[in-house]
Amino acid sequence: MASSIIPNSSRQALPPGVLSYETEKQQEVQRSGTLGQEDFLKLMTAQLKNQDPMKPMENGEFLGQMAQFSTVSSIGEMSKQLQSLSEQFVASRMLSSGSLIGRQVLSEGNYGDLQDGVPLDGVVRLTEPVDGAVVYVRNAVGQVMETFELGPAGKGDYPFSWDGALPGGVNALPGQYKVDVAVTRAGKTESARALLYTPVNSVTMNGQDVVLNLQNGATVPLSQVTTMR
Repeated sequence: MASSIIPNSSRQALPPGVLSYETEKQQEVQRSGTLGQEDFLKLMTAQLKNQDPMKPMENGEFLGQMAQFSTVSSIGEMSKQLQSLSEQFVASRMLSSGSLIGRQVLSEGNYGDLQDGVPLDGVVRLTEPVDGAVVYVRNAVGQVMETFELGPAGKGDYPFSWDGALPGGVNALPGQYKVDVAVTRAGKTESARALLYTPVNSVTMNGQDVVLNLQNGATVPLSQVTTMR
């Protein structure tokens, strides 16, 4: 509601009732910067009681002030409701994200876990064509346990899987293994990206974003996950 201030030069020409109303209104404004519904109704009542009988408030002005107050009040209530909905949305996402714990997501990294009955799976991601590529699976001391050779290939993802089988019919011990990828292009050898399937240990919230905490110690926002199983 717009406030009106009567110039000092015009105060003496006003009826005492209007001066009383103006004083009450200014005191109310100084008392609080926030006008509640009860305060608004009190001021409007005082304004109607003390208006100049020769120049009563027009209906349009009265209704305009009511509409202004109603609009501001509605906006404030809407803001509270939106905040409440936002908090409920975050809580709902956190609750539903709990179902991701134990599942595996495809994430960039060189270390994966080999478990009993669960192979070490991943993909080689090529950003451009190559003449050939080799995947090396190494143990903790750098010894090559397995290799996967990929011939000439174009841009894309190429899966690989190691179940721990070794020459001689024995199996590698469960644990963490390192995966390196080397590609050849125009007679030169360079490294490429490996993406491994890694279990989700826990889920946290960062603002409104869901963050997955992986078994290998890495964290990845759910919005960046493209493959899950």
